[in-house]
Amino acid sequence: MKKKINLKKIIKSIVIMAIIAIVINLFFFIGDISEPTQRMNNLDYNVTLNQDGSMRVIETWDIYINKTNTIFKNFDLSSKFGEITDVSVKDLDKGRNLTQIYEEMYHVTTDCYYALNISSSKFEIAWGTGMENKRGNKRYQISYTITDVITDYKDCQELYWQFLSDDNAIQIKNVTGTINLPESVTNISDLRAWGHGPLNGNISIESNNCVKFDVDGLDAGRMLEVRVATSDKMFDVSAQSKIRNYNYLSNIIEEETEWANEANFNILFTIFRTFIITVVVIYGIILLIQIIRIIQYWRIYKKKDDGIHKLGIKYFRDIPRENISTPAEATYLYHFTKSLNDIKEYQSDTVAATILDLALKKYISIRCDKDKVYIKILKDDNGLKEDEASIYKLLKNAGGTKEEFEISKLNEYAKKRYDSYSNLINKFVNYSRENLYKENLVDKAEKKSYNRSKQAEGKYIMLLGFSKFVIIYYLITLIPLFTDIYTATFGINYATNCLIFLVALFPIIATILVKNKILSKLQNKIAVLTQKGSEEKEQWKGLARYMEEFSMLDDKEVPSLEIWEKYLVYATAFGIAEKVIEQMKAKYPEVFVTEYWKDEQAQNYPILN
Repeated sequence: MKKKINLKKIIKSIVIMAIIAIVINLFFFIGDISEPTQRMNNLDYNVTLNQDGSMRVIETWDIYINKTNTIFKNFDLSSKFGEITDVSVKDLDKGRNLTQIYEEMYHVTTDCYYALNISSSKFEIAWGTGMENKRGNKRYQISYTITDVITDYKDCQELYWQFLSDDNAIQIKNVTGTINLPESVTNISDLRAWGHGPLNGNISIESNNCVKFDVDGLDAGRMLEVRVATSDKMFDVSAQSKIRNYNYLSNIIEEETEWANEANFNILFTIFRTFIITVVVIYGIILLIQIIRIIQYWRIYKKKDDGIHKLGIKYFRDIPRENISTPAEATYLYHFTKSLNDIKEYQSDTVAATILDLALKKYISIRCDKDKVYIKILKDDNGLKEDEASIYKLLKNAGGTKEEFEISKLNEYAKKRYDSYSNLINKFVNYSRENLYKENLVDKAEKKSYNRSKQAEGKYIMLLGFSKFVIIYYLITLIPLFTDIYTATFGINYATNCLIFLVALFPIIATILVKNKILSKLQNKIAVLTQKGSEEKEQWKGLARYMEEFSMLDDKEVPSLEIWEKYLVYATAFGIAEKVIEQMKAKYPEVFVTEYWKDEQAQNYPILN
């Protein structure tokens, strides 16, 4: 028998794990707020290329700042461009430009900035945030002009610009950019654009004079650069260092094509690697689950029996769970076997017993007139269990608007409204089973385990047969006559690949076979009934024997007719009503005399009547 799930322990474990997770997150949060940090929410570039070969750049920063007084932006100086001029920094939150200073400072004065060559190879823009003891989001706009950024070839002109270098130390959630040309190209096919950086970036030609790019998530240490080439000569390039007296467009296209192919290969490789890792992880999880199941089932297999103690009750005169149990629940337990899934086999007797029980509980009345039986609804179904309420509703539907109706109307209703009738009967059957789960008389988890155990032998035989077939089929393909055919069809590595595949599957197949073999032997060691349920089953069996053999018992106390009213409900459910009536004839001969049933008696004992 499986160990019962302790809900309190599970909830306690979940709460402890949640507390640990919160503490860990608080640890990182405290670390985050205590150390100077910056994270970029959004970085947008608005670039305007000028006819003289310069470009005007407006960067809009939406940045999270924590205890940081100064922000730096650096440019590596080289022969790739001329000078950096017309620098300005604006605080968008305050709506004002920062004041320019002309000296380098490690901690720049709040609301001031400088833009200087701090060495022969580095140009730096830095500004004071005033956030040395604060944290929060800030928005800035950095504007600057860079001269001589266009390279002029005989057959094209090119912008090749690195917006972010690989020494960028800030993580950026989103990067967007727009590059506007000074005029439109004659033919849009003569305008080409490429982006270099993360594989999740995009670049597109929006119109004859506009290129846009975006990156969703850029980690620190990742570079981002854009290359734009046009066959139209729209730039007046004067710097000799930017003039090339040779054709280069085909080289650019070839170079970018090679890099694009390499990027595509990297994408495919990444996807393939992710796929392989995923498959291996799933394989490992499946294998681990099978091993855990084998251990669980082996522990059950080592037990002597299902662990249920039998009381050995022969006779039982009380009604188990009186006033709580229903005829359908009693039927399920009375006829219970581990293979029993529902009481549809005993449906007729159980429905009849439930109707009698409804009469006993005064929800309906039953009146006999010669060979006809009439039913009358007395009150609504408040207080009934779900299975009883299903039969109550069935009777109410069958009677329609009539205050009293003949029981034969139930058969008519079943024929005319079969779907509705079948639906209510199915609910009746299912509710009775669910009630036993709720009352902890039948263990739902154990029931599922038993059903799996019954199916396990079939699964074992099927999988073993399939495995044998695959192995034999593979061995046949190694026969020279077949080897040539399969090699010609599937390639020279066919046999090797098949062997690798079989070897890879072997651990999974082997563990599933072992698991199902052990599971198939557990049927006698799985207790579908709980101890409480087993005891109640014995009580119902004992009650049935008591009713069947009552006349032969030396019982000093004779049960009253009120008790026999209840007995007959369950005798009907168990299909032994006729035997019980014979027992009553021996002890209560007066009950079976017509004159006995005066109006008062008929009302007091409707079931016996």
